[in-house]
Amino acid sequence: MSLPRCLSRCFIGSFLLFAPHAFGFAEDVCYEGNGTLAKNCATLPASCATTEPVSNTCLNQVVASYATRPPVAGRSLVHADATYVMAQAVGFSATDAYWIAAYDEATDLGTFQPLDMHGQPVPGNYTTAAIDGLVRTNFDTGGVFLHFIAPRNSGAVVNGLHPDMDDPYTESTLAHLRAWALAGSTSHPQCTGGFTLGSNGDSATGSACYVSSSAQSVPVRGTLTAVNSVPVLITTSTGPQVVHTNVDGSVVTSAQLNQYLGGTASDVANARLGIYLHTLADRVSHHVCTDAASIVGPLARNEGFREDINNPECGQAVHLLRHLYETGVMFSSLSPQDQTTTAVLGEVWNELVQFASARGVLNPNATQSAYRNAIVGALNTALQEPSAPRRIARVNKVACDRGWELFPGATCSL
Repeated sequence: MSLPRCLSRCFIGSFLLFAPHAFGFAEDVCYEGNGTLAKNCATLPASCATTEPVSNTCLNQVVASYATRPPVAGRSLVHADATYVMAQAVGFSATDAYWIAAYDEATDLGTFQPLDMHGQPVPGNYTTAAIDGLVRTNFDTGGVFLHFIAPRNSGAVVNGLHPDMDDPYTESTLAHLRAWALAGSTSHPQCTGGFTLGSNGDSATGSACYVSSSAQSVPVRGTLTAVNSVPVLITTSTGPQVVHTNVDGSVVTSAQLNQYLGGTASDVANARLGIYLHTLADRVSHHVCTDAASIVGPLARNEGFREDINNPECGQAVHLLRHLYETGVMFSSLSPQDQTTTAVLGEVWNELVQFASARGVLNPNATQSAYRNAIVGALNTALQEPSAPRRIARVNKVACDRGWELFPGATCSL
């Protein structure tokens, strides 16, 4: 076994001991698997302040809290329920809103089926296709790069709390996914690491995935901080993003996504949008870590690329701490850098407006500040509820109060 592969597997065996909830906007709703009500996946220890820096005692207890979480991962109310409510608010139908939110969550879990308030699968056609090539623990396909999103910062200061998705020179991964999601067909590829052949001087928005001067794929290598600041090595290569690996080892790539998902053009567009929104949310969630990261390339030696996501702000304990700041706490008490939920709700709303407009379904009210602030503000308040069942209910009550559909299996009252 080669050293890079060994380190990756060791990482998955230790740092990802608590997977699948150890990455951006982690699942906050979990279940015991015995029919009891939903629970918090982990809880901020009493020893932890809500402003950084925190004590070593706090960090140790954070790791312990994740290690003893309920066994059944449910979902992130940010990726799923809140996105579902906002998608309806800006004009998407309840059906489209669900699949946008479902693929947003599936980008973490590989596939998604909603569970009700007691952890039981919701009857009906609600399960996504398998998109395991995109998940946060997939190092071989570069799926990890959709969750830890390094900018092309060239040493410059960047602000991932409010990233500029229209800047392919700095936020290249986001710009790449955004263009792909908007394309709605095969006219724009989804490429490993977001690397395309140059377009207007950038390497994110071209019409073909990156190849060398001899028309070959090139290495994409990365480092990611893990336990005790030991970097994990990531090795993959340019080309169409692997979306799913079949049991026989064959793969489905992004170039085959439309056929793989089937359904209508809207169905495929919903999945693309959900995947992009997940990446956007994770860029915000991980910004303290990834603002200090970088992408370089193509390199002169082998025309490959490097993503360096290796710094103390990416370490396991502080990473998990920041996920506990994302729901169930008073956001105004947090350090400004950690108010990521408030930031991401606004960013996702703005993007949903743009995509609803492109699809011709935009609710004109969605561009009005008062309407936007009322919905986003209500969701922001609801997500601060400490109790998992009540948090589900409060998020969905934003829809219930307006006559919109609830997330499958959810309730708007307890």
